Amino acid sequence: MLPASVSIAAELIPRLALLHAMTEHGHLSAAAESVGVPQPTATRWLDALNKSVGVALTERVGRRVELTPAGHALAEAAGAVHRELAMGVARAIEAADPGRGQIVFGFLRTQGSTRAPELLRGYRAVRPRVRFSLVQAGHEELIEKLHAGTIDIALSALRPTDADVEALELFREPFVLVAPVEHRLARRPMVHLRDVRDETFVGLSAGIALRRPVDEMFRAAGIRPRYGFETEEVETVRGLVAAGVGLGVLPQRQGGPVAGSIEIPIAPTRYRTIGLIVSSRRRPTPAAESFRLWAASRPRPVRTG
Repeated sequence: MLPASVSIAAELIPRLALLHAMTEHGHLSAAAESVGVPQPTATRWLDALNKSVGVALTERVGRRVELTPAGHALAEAAGAVHRELAMGVARAIEAADPGRGQIVFGFLRTQGSTRAPELLRGYRAVRPRVRFSLVQAGHEELIEKLHAGTIDIALSALRPTDADVEALELFREPFVLVAPVEHRLARRPMVHLRDVRDETFVGLSAGIALRRPVDEMFRAAGIRPRYGFETEEVETVRGLVAAGVGLGVLPQRQGGPVAGSIEIPIAPTRYRTIGLIVSSRRRPTPAAESFRLWAASRPRPVRTG
């Protein structure tokens, strides 16, 4: 059995729609026709609505039934609800249309300067009516938001340890040694980490996702790096290296190194793989799935390094 509040609401909604229609059409017969009920039914609805509210919402003026000031006040409120509901229905229809929906797109901060904008620009060229909301965050936070449903799809690192995700590889970024332009190894075509075992490093803070593969590279080389500075931002690492306070190990920067620094390939070559991720716990929206299928159909860029 339905709760009393649900039953009352079910009765009030069509009657309030009729009341609102009277403000648009001016008289009862046209209002009744607009909401799809015969006039006798409309008259009964208004009588019942008067009783429910406890004040006179309508009055007879000659042969016409018109709204009282109280009726106009309630009809105005009903109209606001009607408009909000109509907008909600429109958004629901739009969300089901892959060419018109909205995508909440998350991406790593390191992908915000070029990679993410390139993807968005390419997709908007084929789906100009799709709207995007953008979220920048670290990898773990992006995964959490995907599972929570607060973002639809993310551009991030692909890691085999991430559970309940579906990933589409887009490109790979080779790790490089970031050094000041005047460093003794700046002219080398390639370096080994053992070549810089005694140097001071600038690195990302422990707990940052990108720190883990760098730590693995040092362990594989049998090196315990000496960090003079640790920070949470990749671009801060690059800036400190350019200032000459240490060396860094980072993925190759698209667009080239920052001024005052150089990036030297590391042997053996290690990559960070970047791609699109969705949660396998949730069904993707039509717009998000269309975006993923479009990205999957694009030619892959040539891998460098």
